[in-house]
Amino acid sequence: MDKKRTHRTIRILTALLVLSLVAETSAHAQQQSNPSVAVKQLASLDSTALPLSEEAAASEDFTSGPREAKEVEAFLDAFFAKDAIKQKAGSITVSVVQDGKVLVSKGYGAIDQTSKSPIDASKTTYRIGSVSKVFTATAVMQLVDQGKISLQDNIEKYLNGFKVTNPFDIPVTIGDLLTHTTGFEVRESTDANFLADASQKPISLKENIFNQFPPVVRKPGTSYMYDNFAAELQGYIVQQVSGEPFGSYIQKHLFQPLGMTSSSFSLTKDLVGRLATSYDVEGNAIPVYYFSPSEWPEGSMISTASDMALFMKTLLNDGRTANGTVILSPESVKAMSTYHMAIHPDWPDTTYGFEAPVVQSKTNGEYVISKGGDLLGFSSLLWLLPDRKTGVFVSYSMNEELRVDLFTAFMDHYYAGGKSTFGPKDFKPQSEDDLAKFEGLYSDLRYKFLAKVEAAGKGVLIVSNLNGRHELKQVNDLLFLDEEGKPLAFKTDADGRIIYLKYTNYVTYAAKMSEDSAGFPDIAVDHPYASYILGLQSFGYLTDDPSKPFQPLQAVTRGAFIHAVTALLSIQGSVNPSSFTDIEDSPYRKDIQVAAEIGLLNGTGGGLFEPDRPIRREEAAVILIRLVAGLGLKVPDPTVALAPGTSKWAVDAVKSVMNLKLHGPEVTESNGSFDYGSQRDLNKQELAALLFTMLLADNLKY
Repeated sequence: MDKKRTHRTIRILTALLVLSLVAETSAHAQQQSNPSVAVKQLASLDSTALPLSEEAAASEDFTSGPREAKEVEAFLDAFFAKDAIKQKAGSITVSVVQDGKVLVSKGYGAIDQTSKSPIDASKTTYRIGSVSKVFTATAVMQLVDQGKISLQDNIEKYLNGFKVTNPFDIPVTIGDLLTHTTGFEVRESTDANFLADASQKPISLKENIFNQFPPVVRKPGTSYMYDNFAAELQGYIVQQVSGEPFGSYIQKHLFQPLGMTSSSFSLTKDLVGRLATSYDVEGNAIPVYYFSPSEWPEGSMISTASDMALFMKTLLNDGRTANGTVILSPESVKAMSTYHMAIHPDWPDTTYGFEAPVVQSKTNGEYVISKGGDLLGFSSLLWLLPDRKTGVFVSYSMNEELRVDLFTAFMDHYYAGGKSTFGPKDFKPQSEDDLAKFEGLYSDLRYKFLAKVEAAGKGVLIVSNLNGRHELKQVNDLLFLDEEGKPLAFKTDADGRIIYLKYTNYVTYAAKMSEDSAGFPDIAVDHPYASYILGLQSFGYLTDDPSKPFQPLQAVTRGAFIHAVTALLSIQGSVNPSSFTDIEDSPYRKDIQVAAEIGLLNGTGGGLFEPDRPIRREEAAVILIRLVAGLGLKVPDPTVALAPGTSKWAVDAVKSVMNLKLHGPEVTESNGSFDYGSQRDLNKQELAALLFTMLLADNLKY
């Protein structure tokens, strides 16, 4: 096994995984907009798959959820027998509980393509990714029950004297950690958090926390941004308060009393030996990988469908197991089941540990809480209907949106009588002039990509983002629905000004670009690059001192370019040894190293990178197109006619950049040929145009 290649593959795919999955979820939701689609697809299957008689089937209206084990198993058998579903996962494990009973706990497919051994829902293990966060939150709530933690506590109380960089007049609280409303700057996993084999030594949870502790950049409690660091910090606080290592605490106080004997936050030899094999797009088995720290509170849990059924039953039974053991108080269970953050009453955000359903429009009027999870090679979803005492868990060995298919089919089959509603029936849409307050650019708090909002008539908005161009109709003052019934909601500040929206990335807000930019002394409003430079400044993506000249014609070095690109997408620098001999003293060493590890760049020969040399425009184009491809975005065919001057190795990349219009007014055209200026050094104003047009994503699509 090529451990270096495996490590690199794990790093880039995992780092960018959630971004691509958010887009897939959105696209799928649009394709599956008809509430009856899943039911019709199931009805088209061979009827012999259903053991119920025609009379019994006809009498079942399924408006109040699953009830009979045989019927639920038949539903799942029919669903997972579909060719379209089989293509989305090599193996699947699923469990369904209702009113204290396990109706189904079953596996589909094979553990691996060699042995063809069938999945055993009680033995075959899966990585459940961020579904782990529910268990971390449960541990926090246990300590709340014991009076050892208060949800209103300042987190600094548990940080051994560490002071959080926070310019606001209110602290980050335990409750903020649980609802992903800390206001922290983005922190994601780095290359150092993934280990290619078990012999590598992981760092401690404490080290990982304090090596990357983020500053607070938004007022705590006011904005929702999916936050892996906040979940990791919860685990550290559990460790601090309990006096037990995080993994040991979970094992002793959750898994053991629940009877979850095949679950752990550590990849033990036994559980790894039972792990379903996942495969990449080329059909190659993905090697087992490990974590540093070895136990990730935010995502390292491994489990089975049967174990997850035990947890669901307990949570739906007010925190009491079948044998009477109390895991959580009814009050804490209610707190975990209640939405505490919502951009709009019709579209909630988070409870303590759970989040809104993957497709809000498919809840069919039911109250649903859910939690999805993704790691390289595995995707999962847990959703509960507390009022119905019903829960479903699914995990599978591929990163596809099968879970959205299942959620939609399940809700349409068992709760067909309900309907999701948004806004009052008698709402009167506002005029185009009144809708002007929504217009502008909005930057995703986590991934930075921009959405453009335009008023287009009475009660109509046009929104353009990575998922395309959509027309939305107003159904309430701050709520709109697109062509497929997918909601978009806005949030105002205390003065009624629009500050955030939530749309296709349903687990993170996007911030509206301020109309008041500090500017720079040498950038007038009519400067040809003003919109790019001031736009980046408005979102906080430029660190240049606004009181000093921006120097738009200053050349950009190779190191500075890599830093700008990685910072824009919140790709954390690497602490691994340098791949190049001349970057050790560069302020951009970590950025250059991570870019090398994920395949964005090559050296210049002889083990050198030349970080201080100005980067040529064609070099920048090659790196940019590698990044676009790595994000899973479509790289267009290089069809543009170029003027002479581009190196042969850079022609396709430069043409693709031209096709995507990732540039400013410096590109000129003559007689049908475009002069990209490939051999010129990239300057600061051109870099601003490149970054801004990439964020705006007018031509970037999945």
